[in-house]
Amino acid sequence: MQPLKHLTAALLLGLSTLPSTAGSLWSTDGFDMPESVAYDPVRDRLIVSVMEGAPNAVDGNGHLALLSTGGKIIDASWATGMDAPKGLAVMNGQVFAADLTSLRIVDAETGELLQSLPAEGSVFLNDVTTNGREIFVSDMMTNTIWRYAEGTFEKWLEGPELSNPNGLYWDDGRLLVGAWGKGLKNDFTTEAPGSLLAVDPATKAISVVARDIGNIDGITRLNGRLVLNDWINGKVFEIGTDGSSTEIMSEPAGLADISARDGVLYLPHMLEGRIEAVTLD
Repeated sequence: MQPLKHLTAALLLGLSTLPSTAGSLWSTDGFDMPESVAYDPVRDRLIVSVMEGAPNAVDGNGHLALLSTGGKIIDASWATGMDAPKGLAVMNGQVFAADLTSLRIVDAETGELLQSLPAEGSVFLNDVTTNGREIFVSDMMTNTIWRYAEGTFEKWLEGPELSNPNGLYWDDGRLLVGAWGKGLKNDFTTEAPGSLLAVDPATKAISVVARDIGNIDGITRLNGRLVLNDWINGKVFEIGTDGSSTEIMSEPAGLADISARDGVLYLPHMLEGRIEAVTLD
């Protein structure tokens, strides 16, 4: 847990910002450490996880906010009673949020907190994804992926080869895992860059999709293109079918769990406290 104390300060002091190559549709600020954006297709709105404080603080300040797809704040504190919520997924009328050592389950219509399921032995639950039947959750600090199905939340996969798993994305029958990288340092950089991994859900075999990308956070599909981002330097990459990586955007440091729908890429600028919607040329 020691590196987390230095996370925000190190990035604000030491990392540079490069201009973006994307076309900005809108940008909405006023959030304290937003981490993830998820689209609710039934209600046609965006859900934002807001940590409101340190990423590891157990303080009860964390919450979920609602945005319209045009960037208007619908409810700045829609679902409360959390600590530092991060990754989000919507399944079967419920919102699933990774919150340090618990999986929060929220009514997608009302924002009522329905359940808080503990992940015994976890340290830093991070991202969430779904295949429509199951929920998968990464624990970055223990090299573990958890699974929720039919009311049960349990360890699903664990091992050093996950290399501090952060981003998760269900992709056509496989679970993609964005590794942060091995050798985590106090400034949250790593001795080695993380790779994009794929897990076969039937065998749990792990393979490398794209090697040595960086400190991977969000993973998504944008108009069929597989894209992901590096939290430390703010860069966004497209991953080719041959495992190649091409930088397609460069944003401020601290770009968190990106997501996409209908050709629009949603960018949680965690350190700047804003959500931005962009399209790529």
